Amino acid sequence: MLRRGVLLFPLLVLIAGASLIREAAVGLLVQAEEAWGGMLAKRLGSASVTSSVTLVEINADTLTKHSWPWGAEDFAVFFNAALPFEPSVVGVEPVLAFERGVLAGGDRDEVKEQMLHDGILRAPKLVLGGRLGWSQESDAIQAIQPMPVLRHVRGDLRRVPEFTVVEAWAEEDYRLSTQPGWINLPEIPGPRGKCPLFFRYRGQPVPSIVLQLAMLWEKVTLDEIEVVLGSHISIGARLRVPIDDTGRMLVNFGVPFTRTSFDNLVLTREQTEKGEPTASPADHFKSRLLYLARTDPSARILITPVGEKISTGEFTAAALATIQTGAHAHRVGEWFDWLLVLLVTSVSPWLSRGKTTRLALIVVATEAAYLAIALYIFKAKLLTLPAVLPLGLALWLLLLRMMAKRAQRVIAF
Repeated sequence: MLRRGVLLFPLLVLIAGASLIREAAVGLLVQAEEAWGGMLAKRLGSASVTSSVTLVEINADTLTKHSWPWGAEDFAVFFNAALPFEPSVVGVEPVLAFERGVLAGGDRDEVKEQMLHDGILRAPKLVLGGRLGWSQESDAIQAIQPMPVLRHVRGDLRRVPEFTVVEAWAEEDYRLSTQPGWINLPEIPGPRGKCPLFFRYRGQPVPSIVLQLAMLWEKVTLDEIEVVLGSHISIGARLRVPIDDTGRMLVNFGVPFTRTSFDNLVLTREQTEKGEPTASPADHFKSRLLYLARTDPSARILITPVGEKISTGEFTAAALATIQTGAHAHRVGEWFDWLLVLLVTSVSPWLSRGKTTRLALIVVATEAAYLAIALYIFKAKLLTLPAVLPLGLALWLLLLRMMAKRAQRVIAF
């Protein structure tokens, strides 16, 4: 005959495990699980991989010398400094539209704009940033803008973010010989550490600046891109990027990329011309993917899974480095969570017996072993085991045991 209450202890453990699985996936504990994955990537994910991405930073020091917003001459300086190093691909995040200066009373300089135009024409593979938005009125107010469209997409597109208008784009003279890159990266609040690879523009899937730059780096066309929502994006035959059902990939912030300031790039170019020792090695720019973006404090509007504030430029560089190296961290399937819950549930009647001190020692030893295994597996396979679930179950077991001691006269655990 079963003792009174013998099934209550495992039942409570099972209910708690199911609740923890849900909360870690879509509830209050999502950020804790994201922080665990981000910490693993930051500490363990950068040892064996390197990328060919160089982020050219428009930082606070740069803006003291070149006040924002920039004019055509500032961007012309970037192209004149960068292109002699023969980068493979160039990306520019700030939108090259200068009409606002005219509206504010500023004069446009045709000579400087021609210098910028010449630099753009000399760039071998160039992506210029633009931003999609929403119309406050009827979509018919703005004509549909022609742009690259992904042709091979499988899955339900309704969960992919949709936009109805082009909010900001490079001026027509600049963008004719380039590819557009949409910079609508995640804003707060949103999934931390996930980068959208494409959006919908009036129902049509269009690549983000990250995917557009990755395509140029891999030398593939739109016809060679295959999207399977909830599974992956194939960029040619070599790269396969895991994505969720909204078209987002998980960024591995542990993959290193090169960082240099705009001023450092210009100085290095001047020193190279004079045959002097350079501030940065030429290898930081030659045959690489250069990405010009702001990284000053006011541009840091995104938050990583570990709580760091970064700019969209830093976010994009980290996403590109992840794609280039193929260092895609991924979480173990939900089957593991349920297996863990069922295992703890099955042994909970034996754990409930005896002294609370002994149970505490067992829990601490088990958690330490689990942590060591989780670290090893991530370092070896970039596979993340859950953190919230085992910790929550351990604390719940201890709490139940302490409560059981007080209720032993009512319920015989």
